Amino acid sequence: MIYALFGAIIAGIVGGYVLFDVTVKPLLDEILMAALDFMVLVAGIEIGANRHLLKKICTAKNLLLAIALPTATVVGSLGGGYLSHFLTGLSVYDSILVASGLGWYSLSSVVISTMHSTELGAIAFLSNMLREVGSFILIPLLARVHPLLCIAPGGAATMDSLLPLVIRASGMHAGMFSFINGLVLSLVVPVLLSLLLG
Repeated sequence: MIYALFGAIIAGIVGGYVLFDVTVKPLLDEILMAALDFMVLVAGIEIGANRHLLKKICTAKNLLLAIALPTATVVGSLGGGYLSHFLTGLSVYDSILVASGLGWYSLSSVVISTMHSTELGAIAFLSNMLREVGSFILIPLLARVHPLLCIAPGGAATMDSLLPLVIRASGMHAGMFSFINGLVLSLVVPVLLSLLLG
């Protein structure tokens, strides 16, 4: 999957450079938003189909963890975005805007490119994609420290592409919270982007 992501990026850059110019951006934005709408619909269907997993969280301890994990991930991600502006030279606003993607690179890059800046959209794509790729390395390492610690680095991807890795590294119990974390963050990302982009 990592090779497919990098291959798609390289093919897109080469194809864009050779075949297109900046005048096609409005058409590409329309295609991207339509594809994004379809992807969100499919994610909703997938969530609705996992009724048995959602029923398991209905205890006080599990509900508290289900709220605490995504809250800590959001606070840590935005805090990391704020700190990154010292290293990257981006403004505080742009750094936090990129971080508000919470690992959902396909949504954040499209929305930021369409509503704010193509350049920052590309940075959001690379930043959030590298967060997911880095999580493939971090999850097994952090799972040795604590089973639930490995969930935060993946952000919104913990309910889909990273879920099997979390289950393999930490077990089904952590996998349940990984799914919930990704679900909550997937709902939070559009809200954060809307608030920041006005």
